[in-house]
Amino acid sequence: MDLIDTLLGLLCRLGFHNFRVIEATYGFGDAGDIEKIECRRCGVLMIREQN
Repeated sequence: MDLIDTLLGLLCRLGFHNFRVIEATYGFGDAGDIEKIECRRCGVLMIREQN
């Protein structure tokens, strides 16, 4: 299992995360949608805005 965990960690470092949506806020017009997402493997949190 140690080799698999190392390979999955390498994928996260290369930018290939396994995201799940934590929170979503929907807006109208110029506000757009905002989602708070978290990687299931490394735990990094990101916010992405969709227009």
